[in-house]
Amino acid sequence: MEIARLTAEQAEMENLKKRLKDEETRSVELGVALKEAVKKSDELEVWFLQLEVDVAKKERSWREQEEKMANEAATTYGVGFEAALEQVWLLCPTTDLSGVDAEKVVIDGNLVDG
Repeated sequence: MEIARLTAEQAEMENLKKRLKDEETRSVELGVALKEAVKKSDELEVWFLQLEVDVAKKERSWREQEEKMANEAATTYGVGFEAALEQVWLLCPTTDLSGVDAEKVVIDGNLVDG
């Protein structure tokens, strides 16, 4: 009777040892997986931060380009307006152009601020 109980306890101990070994193996595997996940997370964080820097640079570049193009458009408009005034003066030298302004528009036959 005692031998049967001890044999059963020994079998239970062997079963517990095997489960413990399996759990240790699983724990090691999870630890490796966790380290890999942390490494990947760190890499993604660096990548994301670099993307933020790149986006900021591109936005700044686009704003600078937009401002440059707006200035070029205004300059081109101003040069064209002055060229048109010179042509009018050439064709009609006695015409008074003192009230002419590039920022004014004609509404109902009147020259008004645009």
